[in-house]
Amino acid sequence: MEKGEWNRLKEVIDDTRDRLMFKLLYSSGCRVGEFTLIKVGNIDFENGYLRIPAENTKTKIGRTAVIASRELLSELKGWIKDQKKGPEDFLFHSRQGEKMTPRRVQQLLDKYATKAGIKCHPHTLRHSHVVHALQDGIPINAVQAQVGHKRLSTTEIYSKLAPKQVKEAYERAGFE
Repeated sequence: MEKGEWNRLKEVIDDTRDRLMFKLLYSSGCRVGEFTLIKVGNIDFENGYLRIPAENTKTKIGRTAVIASRELLSELKGWIKDQKKGPEDFLFHSRQGEKMTPRRVQQLLDKYATKAGIKCHPHTLRHSHVVHALQDGIPINAVQAQVGHKRLSTTEIYSKLAPKQVKEAYERAGFE
């Protein structure tokens, strides 16, 4: 997904919960299965971190992801307060008050992607996080740590899939 498509997607999401869900999913680079298990207490609002416990990850290795957007952190904090959620509560619930499932996240994203005129799945947001981070010059080992790839070669695949973006990043940097 190009950055313009990401921006278009955000613009069509008119529900606060859904907008926060997809902004956090994109900005953290989480897998959708990890994302649905986030509890309020996993977020360190002061330092801008999201703790992802080992038991919630595909690799069974816990990690700490950065939430770099102070605006997103502030929005999340306000939303949590409005929802009267405690540290042990799941961050996002269905309208029926049940834990959000990966399938429901996919259904919601399908709805908004169609509205935005793009094709997008939850893993697309993870993929786009990696590509955009590399485009913006974030070191590949930092991206690897953020998304929880065991091997650097897995993260490197994303740069191979996006040669245009890699070329643009080098040109922006004025690399000779």
